[in-house]
Amino acid sequence: KQFERGLSGAGSRVRLFSRETAIMAAKVSAAMSAGLAAVAGLTTSTIGAAHEIDRLSQVANASPETFQRWGAGASMVGIEQEKLADILKDVNDRVGDFLSTGGGPMKDFFENIAPKVGVTADQFRRLSGPEALQLYVDSLQKAGASQQQMTFYLEAMASDATLLLPLLRDGGAEMERLG
Repeated sequence: KQFERGLSGAGSRVRLFSRETAIMAAKVSAAMSAGLAAVAGLTTSTIGAAHEIDRLSQVANASPETFQRWGAGASMVGIEQEKLADILKDVNDRVGDFLSTGGGPMKDFFENIAPKVGVTADQFRRLSGPEALQLYVDSLQKAGASQQQMTFYLEAMASDATLLLPLLRDGGAEMERLG
């Protein structure tokens, strides 16, 4: 009888152990599934961000690395990557307009600023968006443009380009440091 009671108790413990093991296995499985889903989501997000950087860098006429550095700097003055890409796209457009027609928003720059500092339109021809904007700001600074003139010329190039001025002064030292 004692043996039978012992067997019965052991059977109960085995059934309890079996249920607890099944519950634990379900919890481990759920945790692993959640972990895998998180990794998959992170991977998808990272791939999406990389494609977005690539797309925006093409719009800005810059390498993805340069665009990311400029994006990091620009974010410090409240300009997000999409806005930065728009600014640099507009810079490319203005340079292309002047090189093609001799007119557009850069005409004033080449009549009033460029002769003072010895900058030519040909110097802008093969520059990336960031390089062209930096040369533009460097030229304005060398010519001794006032803050009002800087604003006028930068806004002629692209809306909100003036916001980048603190980063682009002195050869872009702050953009380089932040980027």
